Amino acid sequence: MKTNLIGHVRKLAGNVEETRTIEFVASDNTRDAHGTVVPVDKWDLTRFNSNGIIGYQHNVYGDMCGNEDPDRVIGTGQARIEDNQLIVSMTFEPAELNPLAEKIFRKILHGTLKAVSVGFVPTKEGAWGEGEEAKNGSNPTYYFDGQELLEVSVVNIPSNKNALKRGFRDNTVDAINFIYRALDGRFRYSEIEDMKVRDILDLLDERKAPEKTEEGEAPEVPEDIPEDRATDDADVVLAEAELAIDK
Repeated sequence: MKTNLIGHVRKLAGNVEETRTIEFVASDNTRDAHGTVVPVDKWDLTRFNSNGIIGYQHNVYGDMCGNEDPDRVIGTGQARIEDNQLIVSMTFEPAELNPLAEKIFRKILHGTLKAVSVGFVPTKEGAWGEGEEAKNGSNPTYYFDGQELLEVSVVNIPSNKNALKRGFRDNTVDAINFIYRALDGRFRYSEIEDMKVRDILDLLDERKAPEKTEEGEAPEVPEDIPEDRATDDADVVLAEAELAIDK
């Protein structure tokens, strides 16, 4: 996240204290600070709308070594497409059930927190734009071609000027997508989720040392992966996981 443009609450009803429900614009078709576009008409909302969860700063999954905390889920959500925007209606848990949810809810009402961020996985391969939006152009832009919404979080600072964030900030989601790309898509997301950390690290180590060709040279690794889909966050998560195993 490298933007200082804060988004907005879409709707604040008069009975918000009773319903504890607030609407946000979660995504639109604008280019975000990562140089990517997440098309509104390509969202798959089925799983989210059957059990939509709301978090704070995407800390809803724990990390790759565990450390789950149920209070990191601060509410439930329902999503819909309206006026070329992804709209999410968030209902926050009551104060007696979750003090963190109450604090975030109050900060939104006070105006301290205003932005949300989407957590998703791509369902299809996207593509770089053309001309100045090409990978090596002056304004490189990557267009996703399908994505499934997993969760939505209230965040301090969004990466999209209209209050959305491309959804790899959560360490676990970030790492899964990094692994998927690093292993050239040889494993499905569901398979990666079921892998042990040690198995993942072994696979990555194997890829770092490719077999030599008959001419005695290692084959070149394709360089068609957007930088923000193999982020520093994922490297940190994997490094921490490896340290935990070694201990």
